[in-house]
Amino acid sequence: LERRMKCGVGKCGHCSIGYKYTCIDGPIFTYWDAINLPEMI
Repeated sequence: LERRMKCGVGKCGHCSIGYKYTCIDGPIFTYWDAINLPEMI
């Protein structure tokens, strides 16, 4: 999963995928996270 990150700390919301932030919760996600967030697919 790749997303462009601006701030890198979750403040700007640019990297948000549903309720997850790539800069905080990722960039590696478990399979369970991937199938439960349709925006990731």
